[in-house]
Amino acid sequence: MLRLHQHVAKQLTVTVIVLICIFGTASYFICKQLEINRYENLLKTTLNIVKASIADRSDFKNYIKEVGESSNMRVTLIDGNGIVLADSAADIEVMENHNNRAEIMQARLQEYGIAIRYSDTLNEDFLNVASRVQINEAFYFVRVTTPLNLVMKSFYIIWAIITVIFIFVLLIGFFWINKFSKNIRNEVIKLNSAFDALAQKEYKKEFQFGFAREFAELGIYLKKLAKRLEKRAKQKRKYTAKIKLISRQKSDIISAISHEFKNPIAAVIGYAQTLNDDENIDTKIRKKFLEKILKNSQKISDMIDRLSLASKLESGDLPYQTNEFDFNELAQEVVSLFRISEPSRLITYESETTLIKADAQMMEIVVSNLISNALKYSESAVHVKLKDEIFSVTDDGIGIAKEEISKITDKFYRVEGRSWDNSLGLGLTFVSHILKMHGLELKIESVLGEGSTFSFSLNNLK
Repeated sequence: MLRLHQHVAKQLTVTVIVLICIFGTASYFICKQLEINRYENLLKTTLNIVKASIADRSDFKNYIKEVGESSNMRVTLIDGNGIVLADSAADIEVMENHNNRAEIMQARLQEYGIAIRYSDTLNEDFLNVASRVQINEAFYFVRVTTPLNLVMKSFYIIWAIITVIFIFVLLIGFFWINKFSKNIRNEVIKLNSAFDALAQKEYKKEFQFGFAREFAELGIYLKKLAKRLEKRAKQKRKYTAKIKLISRQKSDIISAISHEFKNPIAAVIGYAQTLNDDENIDTKIRKKFLEKILKNSQKISDMIDRLSLASKLESGDLPYQTNEFDFNELAQEVVSLFRISEPSRLITYESETTLIKADAQMMEIVVSNLISNALKYSESAVHVKLKDEIFSVTDDGIGIAKEEISKITDKFYRVEGRSWDNSLGLGLTFVSHILKMHGLELKIESVLGEGSTFSFSLNNLK
């Protein structure tokens, strides 16, 4: 199968050859006819000269001979009956009657009679032009002829020149076709290279197409295609990374759930098995074991509730009800509950009345988780403040490394080296989701080894 440039070269070559053949053939016949017409006009000119001056001559034979010699043409005078009276090139004694000659017959009917025919007298083809002339009230015919080979000789010279021009044009045509074919081949090579580059994912590789507008448009299209493919490749890489991240997160979730559920489940099984194996166990010990079972069962229930809450927050399935309330009262109540549940910890609270419109239950979860998070990361005092419509929780704990701050609100993420029962790393995830639902943003400021401050503005909820 031929290549594109070979097809183009072949078609152009055939087209050029056919056109030259057609033009050559047409020009051959046209030039031949033009040359014959030119000689006809020369013969007519000579004939008209003879017609204009022959009436003044008394010696027709000598005059005809003189004209023939001076014009290099054969001149013949014929009377009305077809008898040859004078001829510049032949003996009239041996010449036949010309009454039936084609040029004479035409000249009887019209101004000029023209014929190309073979001369029996001179054994040669001639171009003949004849016309009537009146001499002393009698009609005669003057005929001027020239050998056809002389006409053709002149034509062949012209045709040879035209042929040389044709050959020159043909060579130029072949040169142009070859150059055109090379240009197309070069563009096709560029296209192949461009497609190879795309196949090799070399989207930044540059290609210049400029031979023809179509190739330039293909080049523009390939650039756009490369950008789309590059964008798609980036999306694919991101998607692949996301899939890997999700897979890793799933493993982390399973690991986290397994780790967090292991201790309370093991405790429940251990205490229950002890009670089951020893029916005569002391009542106080039985009660203590049952309390342990209840406490650990409650831990498991709380963790399941927290996982369910996380799922609902992410999917947007958690009911959302807005009402107006004093955020200060809500925060103060949560702080009081923590002071009761954590009597050994110091929790300070500085506040002012702040009315907002939000979901009170969700905002309670936010405050509770921020305080719980501070207690887990710090062994010293936790400072809760509500001032100038900004709520903040500050601890003097281990702090957070700068590179971990952006990850701290991710699900199941916990600062490296830390683990607590019943945590699952969901507290700050809850906070982030709920604040986003209210159009708020959690701000985290932390210095590693010195402590952290978690805060958000309530200004948008006024």
